[in-house]
Amino acid sequence: MPKTIPSFLLPFLERNPLQAGPLLTTTYDLTLSVGWIDTRLLEIGGWVVLIGHKNESDPLRAVLPIPIHTTSLKPSSLKTIFNQLSSLSLENLPQPFEPLAPSLDDLRDEITKSTLTKEEGSQEVSNVDTETPTSQAEKGEREGEIQEDQVKLDKETIYTSIVTPDSTVVYYKISKGIKKPADIPDE
Repeated sequence: MPKTIPSFLLPFLERNPLQAGPLLTTTYDLTLSVGWIDTRLLEIGGWVVLIGHKNESDPLRAVLPIPIHTTSLKPSSLKTIFNQLSSLSLENLPQPFEPLAPSLDDLRDEITKSTLTKEEGSQEVSNVDTETPTSQAEKGEREGEIQEDQVKLDKETIYTSIVTPDSTVVYYKISKGIKKPADIPDE
């Protein structure tokens, strides 16, 4: 675990002392252990919520970190959080924070690049990339448009991360309204 607290977290930790420990633990768990990407922090209904997802194909999900012995989270608080979550759009969300560590994909790409560079170091590269910078930029723009259209925000579900004093984190799924188990897909 990092020895210093990331600076982007400090204001949230200071403004929300009840959630400070669970927020820090949940942030580390989701971003470092689970591998969440596009993770951001947002204050909703007097609570700090993490919003992100594990895969780009998954919808963005909201996680509410709380300590195990809290009595502060009441049904009225959940109703407020759901109402504010339902009024959010992707444009209203803050920018994702920088990853706390490189992802496995980033590390794999870095190793592949360094291996290729070493192999090609003594040889002249005969294959030249035929894409021009302009066509690469256009390709990136098209991919960005596709990704923005595909990203959704799950407004019907809140996950709570309940953190114990020994840093154990347990996640519970809370759905808006009454849902039968058959209505809730497995993840």
